Amino acid sequence: MSRHFDRMRYHIADDPEAGGRPRPPGAFTGIAPGLESVAPRFTSNEAAARFYLDHKLAEEPETAGFRAALATESPARVPDLTLRSSRQTPASGTTLVRFDQTHAQIPIFGSDVLVELDQSRELVAMDARLAEVSGAPDVPTLDAPAAVAAVAAATGTAIEGAGSMPPALTYYLDDAGTWHLAWHLHGLPAVLPEARPGPGHTGHGMEDPSPRELYPRVDYLVDAQDGAILFYFGVTPTVDVPTKLRGVDENGVHVDRIWGDKLGSGFALRDRLRNIVTFDLALGDLAENPQLTDPVQVNDPDLGEKFKAAVSAHANATKVFDFYRGVLSRDSVDDQGMALTSVINCIFSPHGPGPEWKNAAWFDNRMWYGQMRNPAGVLVSTARFLDVIGHELTHGVIDTSSGLVYRNQPGALNESFADILGITISNWYEAETPENVAGWNWELGRGWRPTGAGLRSLSDPVAFGQPAHMRDFVHTTADNGGVHINSGIPNKAAHLLFTATTAQGTPVLDARDWVVLLYLAMVRLSRLALFTDVPVALRDVAKVYLAGSPKQLDPVLAAIESAYSAVGIE
Repeated sequence: MSRHFDRMRYHIADDPEAGGRPRPPGAFTGIAPGLESVAPRFTSNEAAARFYLDHKLAEEPETAGFRAALATESPARVPDLTLRSSRQTPASGTTLVRFDQTHAQIPIFGSDVLVELDQSRELVAMDARLAEVSGAPDVPTLDAPAAVAAVAAATGTAIEGAGSMPPALTYYLDDAGTWHLAWHLHGLPAVLPEARPGPGHTGHGMEDPSPRELYPRVDYLVDAQDGAILFYFGVTPTVDVPTKLRGVDENGVHVDRIWGDKLGSGFALRDRLRNIVTFDLALGDLAENPQLTDPVQVNDPDLGEKFKAAVSAHANATKVFDFYRGVLSRDSVDDQGMALTSVINCIFSPHGPGPEWKNAAWFDNRMWYGQMRNPAGVLVSTARFLDVIGHELTHGVIDTSSGLVYRNQPGALNESFADILGITISNWYEAETPENVAGWNWELGRGWRPTGAGLRSLSDPVAFGQPAHMRDFVHTTADNGGVHINSGIPNKAAHLLFTATTAQGTPVLDARDWVVLLYLAMVRLSRLALFTDVPVALRDVAKVYLAGSPKQLDPVLAAIESAYSAVGIE
């Protein structure tokens, strides 16, 4: 679908007139140097972004998409673009302003406009996907309940209500280049037969199913004239002074970096500074939508060995939070201080009566942990896998940033970035030299299988049944278009980045720099991004991130080119 959109990209590093420096507004209005006092001044990031968009789009070749975006009686604004978000990225010192394109005040699905501004609201970069809607009606024939009924009939599912959000009209461009007016139905608990997991399929490869799979939430675009399903994709997933607590986790490690609340007669696993809280379901059934009231409570600040699962969940959530905040400058999952809620000792009745449930899942904005038996037959919590927790929580990060659609290539990128961040976070705390990848464990969930094996590998996807090159890309309707299969291709490219060396054999960048670049690229992607969009985004952020280190830039750009070419992503 995205191939039918007109594309406009701009970056100061590629602009000979900019000289590698952000362009001030006066540069777009012909104001001579020294007369900046009469240049436009902006009261908001949105106003600045619209100003630059108006001028840059006007410079582009005449195309339908750009014509549509600039159709206005007031050349000072771009009214057919509505603001989606404006978010600072401290790691690069810039602000990302995102817009959606509309037609007749109805959003265009798949459109995306990103404007990057520096701290002075000067232009750094721009990436726009725009289109001109033609041949589609502006008024629906079917109402929203009829669209929901069409999904219910196609899936054989009784659907109560209209989804997780109110239905909304959108314009959708299909692969044949035909425009449709469609109802966007959010988070329906219904899956088409061809998209249902086959026998034994458990998504991430964990041994037992997740509630995300058995209680799915799927977005549908339904033609507002005839009720045909056009497209579908899965959707996932004042400060008090804390008290320092300690205890032994599921791996037998003495942990002394967890925090809780001081109660009148004990302590609770609630870290108000980081907004992290841990509950114990006591082998209750998460399928029954349990109400969580009181977090885990203990009498002594030393939890000892009696609360291993709780210590693991609380400590690992803390590590993920601290990594995102300390390394990537992100404030929790949604970058706005969202609570990290963990629930241990869960069973999931659609799988069985328990007590085993071999899964850990980000579902309903919470982490739910099951348990499995170790070789000695003792139940141990899945909360002990830091990399799996980092992976699952990163799905929440993606949902609240780029919003990569959970299907086909965008969905595989969603899974890939979750793998990359999960493995990075685990090594950050567990490798002997975190910023030197020579001793890293590239296997996600090592020890999950009874054999001691893990779930996937960044260094060797093929060993876990995944392709490592585009020539082996799997075309399938299962698993949301193979999101857990084809993620091996961008995973392999990421491993090649982390391990890239110069001609002298020294690392091109250390792990901290690579993960910052990958994160910054991830949050820049559009919802329908393809594999080929990742190296483009990486090059853009590298040019800003390394602007103060020009000697490093050429080797980094060469490493990006080499890594993605090696896996067939051109």
